[in-house]
Amino acid sequence: MKRREYRTPNEIVVKGFEALVEKLGPGGAVQFIHQFEKGRGDYTKERQKILRGLTLQKLRAELSPKK
Repeated sequence: MKRREYRTPNEIVVKGFEALVEKLGPGGAVQFIHQFEKGRGDYTKERQKILRGLTLQKLRAELSPKK
């Protein structure tokens, strides 16, 4: 395996992800990265805020084809 000095942190990230995709495939590479991602925010609070006031009837009306 040859070694190379990378100039920027971004270049290391790009080359590293390319290596992951090559060995694991795109889906496997994303799964691998998710093992180390913490995420941000509070999913439960954000979801409650977004869905506040939404009822099954309102959702059905939104998803129904318009005439």
